Parts: sequence; structure tokens; C-alpha cells
Amino acid sequence: MFNNILFPTDTSEKSNSGFEYAVDLMHNYHGKITLLNVHEEFMNRDEMQLLRISTIDYQEFIRIRALDSRRIMERLISDAGIEKQATILLREGNPRQEILSVADEINADVIVMTSNGRSNIKEHLIGSVAEHIVRFSKRPVLVIK
Repeated sequence: MFNNILFPTDTSEKSNSGFEYAVDLMHNYHGKITLLNVHEEFMNRDEMQLLRISTIDYQEFIRIRALDSRRIMERLISDAGIEKQATILLREGNPRQEILSVADEINADVIVMTSNGRSNIKEHLIGSVAEHIVRFSKRPVLVIK
């Protein structure tokens, strides 16, 4: 039933707190799990030029952040002892869109995510990522408080 589980995370402690639920589902259904981390591009090239931010420095910042996220997800997998059943995906873009896109791409049976990770003013104005996924996903979504 839930053989292919998608676990989107921003790698914060709050966001990762739901990982054990995803792992339990994976074990119960003898499935596999895909951990997804999406980095939203904060500025486009025009904005960087206007603010006099080096695109090279910004790209290096994003690269380091992605590597840090990968290490955190690798540690989650290692601590759970599920190296053979887990895959890591790193994407860049809008988290709301990328989570739904990846769920379709990997044909996820369920999306397991926490109700909140890192929060910012934009999220309060627009709504949470979890709320968006619940509202627009074609797949079952398990939201962990």
C-alpha cells in the first residue's frame, strides 16, 4: 500500500522530527523512502546585481547549503539503518511545486511531512508548505504535528 514514501524536509530539527513515522511506514510495508530537500532561489541575477551580490559567492553559498542538507539527510538514513531502502534528492525551486512534482515523478504512494519546519514571514502571509501539499496533492499526505 505505502511502498514508495516521499519525505520532504528542510533539514531543520522540526522538519526531521517526522522522519521516524516515514521509516515506520517503510518498515511496515517493506517499501522504500525518498528524502527530498528543496532549496528555494532567494534572488535572481537582476536582484543580485542590484544589491551588488556576487553571483559566484551566492552560488557557492547555495552549494554549501545543499551539501550540508545532504549530510543531514545521510545522517538520518544512517541513524535509522536504512541505507539500502533510501534515496536522497536535492532540488532547487519552489518547495510547494517541487514536492508535488517529485511525488509524481517517483510515483509516491504517500507523502509524509511535518506541519512546520523553518518558518518565515512569507510562509505566514501565503500559508504553509504542508497546507499547500495537503490541499493540492493527488496522493495521500500524512502530516506530523
